[in-house]
Amino acid sequence: MFYAVVVLLVASASGLAAFASRWFAVRVTAVDQPTGGRKIHTKPTPLLGGWGIGIAMILAVIVGIYSGWFQSRDLHSVQLVGFLFGLLILMVGGFIDDKYSISPRLQILFPIAAALVVILTGTSISHVTQLSGGAYSLEWFRWGSFAFPSDVLTLVWLLAVTYAMKFLDGLDGLVAGQTVIGAGLIAALALSAAFFQPNVAILALIVGASFLGFLPWNLHPAKQFLGESGSTTAGFALGFLSIVAGTKAATALMALGLPLADASLVVFGRLMRGVSPFRGDDTHLHFKLLKAGLSQRTVVLLLWIIALLFGVLALGAQTRGKILLLTGLVGVTVILSFFAGLMKRSRIPRP
Repeated sequence: MFYAVVVLLVASASGLAAFASRWFAVRVTAVDQPTGGRKIHTKPTPLLGGWGIGIAMILAVIVGIYSGWFQSRDLHSVQLVGFLFGLLILMVGGFIDDKYSISPRLQILFPIAAALVVILTGTSISHVTQLSGGAYSLEWFRWGSFAFPSDVLTLVWLLAVTYAMKFLDGLDGLVAGQTVIGAGLIAALALSAAFFQPNVAILALIVGASFLGFLPWNLHPAKQFLGESGSTTAGFALGFLSIVAGTKAATALMALGLPLADASLVVFGRLMRGVSPFRGDDTHLHFKLLKAGLSQRTVVLLLWIIALLFGVLALGAQTRGKILLLTGLVGVTVILSFFAGLMKRSRIPRP
């Protein structure tokens, strides 16, 4: 009952905050114009959706800290403070990009800064689970508060997940719904008897509820977009949760596997064409499915179902099973991309 009340209150606060962030976006002209290409919307749409989400999330975590929701040793207050400062950095960077459309080289500075704050406040991937059982330490070398390769891997992981969700943000509601699914899966596993991390579950529910409250305004046809702050916050929050949760990256990858696999294929394709891997285009899986003739809502629902299905299957799987599921998820991504390309070519009229 307590968890349901938390979700309801946070989602309601996020939904109300969307009104304020939408009004503010219009006031400061942070509006996405329909210019074609990967911008497939047909009318000017306010950005800064991540601001309402971020404000609801930050306030909920602060209330939780002072209300004693986070008392377990699995998640320390200093880690939460680092998480909140990381969110603030992304919100500032998101506002600057939504307002002024800065270059990718400047955009990446904010996710890097957010990740470094998290690392400096004690959150890192200290070990990985071995297939034969047990854990393998990643803290080979320690110098002061810096551990190698643990902290380097943490930085790479947070940036990879952040940019995977940023790249995925091309259809109305896709990233917001994906984040709700990912956070919900982590919360479910954190509440299971095998791990039982109630404080991690509460944080995951706060993250999921923050995006859930915004989702009605973001569904097609969207009344507001996530913007840079929203898409980067989604990946950053899920990346942080996957580290502090007992599940580590194994289960989180089920919800993030599709955007990570798609991002990898897109980046590889861009490098092969000799263009910047950070330059946006319409070669993502969701755009290919649109070109194949599927509607926005159908594509979004299909990708949500895939993420949810593999995530639920991973909840009861051991390490080997999760690796097989992840391999299958990558395979599904490649197959969908291949068949979408075939369907697109079949729809092109011959001369």
